[in-house]
Amino acid sequence: MNYDDVEAAFRVLGLEPGTSLDEVKTAYKFSLQAFHPDKYPPESSAQKMATEKLIAAKDANELIAAFYEEHPTGEPPEGWRTKQGEKQAHQGQSKASGQSTGSTDWQSWEQGEEKTADNDLGAWEQREVERQKEVKAGHGRDKRQKLVTYGKVALVIMCLALWSGKFSNNSYERMKRQQEAGLLMEKAQYRQSTHDAASGFYKTDAQIHDEIEQEAERMKSQWSQEDFGRWFGVLMLIAISGGTVWVFRSKKARDFIDGWVDGAGK
Repeated sequence: MNYDDVEAAFRVLGLEPGTSLDEVKTAYKFSLQAFHPDKYPPESSAQKMATEKLIAAKDANELIAAFYEEHPTGEPPEGWRTKQGEKQAHQGQSKASGQSTGSTDWQSWEQGEEKTADNDLGAWEQREVERQKEVKAGHGRDKRQKLVTYGKVALVIMCLALWSGKFSNNSYERMKRQQEAGLLMEKAQYRQSTHDAASGFYKTDAQIHDEIEQEAERMKSQWSQEDFGRWFGVLMLIAISGGTVWVFRSKKARDFIDGWVDGAGK
């Protein structure tokens, strides 16, 4: 365990290294309330900053909790670096009373410690920035994976719904055509029995037969046009179904989708 990271985690929560675990929990709860994203305008810079601070607070709390599991006393084996520096600084100040050379050494040591602390803090901040980038990338990947899953489910549901509608429509068309054919036969029988007296003109059986034949041809022509439209619809359904199968079964499609989910297409 890197104790410099643990010390920096205490600083993230605004605490001194070695602060009791109860105070750590209190500070963490305060951070959860202070930096909750819902308190800030959506998609604003303040909300993004609060989210980053909240992530940092969560990581700091987890690191400190793990540290206390290994070191219940709250102290690393060699003590805290900053506290050692403060102790050495205090000793240096005592020895430096009346000694200009000691004062100069203390100033050099202090500058060196400040530089080391700045370097450590900078390294920790850099690691934190990289970690946050990884977290954000992971969130984006999860969203894209969910989108792919929902899209596949929607494709399957759409295909099932279209094929179900197609079969239902075929059943309806067969029933409608049977009714139309039955009505035409009844009309033919009525005209032959009355010689189409309702029209006011007497018609022979041959004339009535020719008229019924013409109406039957018009009905067949209409049915042919409807059949052409339905066959075109069937071809479209086959194409959509084939595309759906390709998405699920093709290695090329899977590689493309996986690459997009992983962010390779950016």
